[in-house]
Amino acid sequence: MTIDDATRAALRSQTPDAAWPALQRLLDAPGTVGLVAYQAGRETEGVYLNADLPMPLASVAKLITLVAYAEATADGELNPLEQIPLAELDRYYLPNFDLGAHRRAVNELRADGKLISPDGDPAVLLDDVAWMMVRHSSNAAADYLHLRLGQSRIEETAGALGLNNLPATHSAPCTFLGQFLMMANHGRGFTNDRTVLESFVAGGMTGAAAYGREVALLTDIYVNLVTFREDEQAWRSTARRPSIDTQRYFAARLAPQGTAGGYAALMRRLAQNGLSNPDSSFYARRILEWPNRFPDNQALFTNVGYKNGSLPGVLTTTYYAYRRDDGALVIVVLFYRDLPQQTYRQWRNDLPHDELARWLLADPAAIPALAAALREATG
Repeated sequence: MTIDDATRAALRSQTPDAAWPALQRLLDAPGTVGLVAYQAGRETEGVYLNADLPMPLASVAKLITLVAYAEATADGELNPLEQIPLAELDRYYLPNFDLGAHRRAVNELRADGKLISPDGDPAVLLDDVAWMMVRHSSNAAADYLHLRLGQSRIEETAGALGLNNLPATHSAPCTFLGQFLMMANHGRGFTNDRTVLESFVAGGMTGAAAYGREVALLTDIYVNLVTFREDEQAWRSTARRPSIDTQRYFAARLAPQGTAGGYAALMRRLAQNGLSNPDSSFYARRILEWPNRFPDNQALFTNVGYKNGSLPGVLTTTYYAYRRDDGALVIVVLFYRDLPQQTYRQWRNDLPHDELARWLLADPAAIPALAAALREATG
């Protein structure tokens, strides 16, 4: 993509400073970015960059689990008021591999007085487990719901949502616990972790099936075998595996993938109450719109739904929002892959990708300006 200096300068003058590093990366390495951004009713003015290119999803894949949970709850299959002991969730928790998300979620529930029997055998409502998965991106909460619903249900939900309408554009969702155990685990001994992962990639469809079986097996053993879980946690407290190189290879080649276009359609469906019935849409939106509580969002939007994700080299952001000033529904899905490691670490703190998404959401002139610049660059 070639964008002339005058167009770049004009775009730079319109872009908030906090968002510019993410936009600059998009302009300089467009093949590593997937972006769909449009205002409902004005789709032809939208931005569609690599909209159908499979990209690593990271925790954005938890949207599938959220929808499956909402549908099961609306059908009466699950009771959102069921009490789930924290000790049960801890069976799904892999310390030091969620950037503190699970513990932050528990701490917020405790601070809000939402823990049941906090001084005895603390528990949370099943509905709060789904909230933990979305608000704080707790992998333990996501995997508990994933396995409670079942692998087949999760895969069927992804299919029903149209996320694989373009064949081979969406990987089968799998547990986060199993993914991290696949990167490295104490039972692997001194075998090179990346070599193991490369063998699955080289195996094509056969390798993919073997990978899925191994992920499921490792998850089952960790959750249900106390000795394995304790030995794994002890090993991880001292081992320096997996390496960053292994994690980046996994994120780029084996982590579940989907398209910005597919997830944009999902976010629009959620925003417009398009699940199977009004109750399931209500359940999903009530959890997904947790950012509504913040004054900065209240000033800009009447409703905002949001889920993000990260893995080494990968940052993903999905939004829908109804702008307060004009009532317009805006969808933004922004996926980055293959970020240099220093850039990835910096962005996890500064969040320029999220600032870029928010600019596209909030400023009615932003999407047309970026779309025009990209059309010019691609001829």
